[in-house]
Amino acid sequence: MKSKFLTLLTILLFTCSSSDENESTSLTIVNNSNTDKVITNISLVGYEFSNLNIEFGSSQTFSLNKGMSGGYSNINVDINFTCGTRSWSASNTVNFKQGDVTTINFLHCDSTLGYCRGVCFE
Repeated sequence: MKSKFLTLLTILLFTCSSSDENESTSLTIVNNSNTDKVITNISLVGYEFSNLNIEFGSSQTFSLNKGMSGGYSNINVDINFTCGTRSWSASNTVNFKQGDVTTINFLHCDSTLGYCRGVCFE
């Protein structure tokens, strides 16, 4: 009887214990560029977040609850934004940590290619 109880207790403990696989990984995008640049779309392997309106000084967090099919390292994150009357895009390679929030700061930086192309990430 004691053996059955220990077996049942062991199964119960393993079933109820937390697992990294169940922890939600998230991505937060912070628009710290300037008032002219508005983020409209975020995409990465397995995810696309569209019809966004992340203005200067705002942020938005996205739950990556379908898992990370491309892994957690060297993930390309594409950011589409408007500047003036045109749409632009920029990419950043990011290392995620399972179960944590990864933050990308979208910044304006000077560029010889022009004002709207002046995008940096932090």
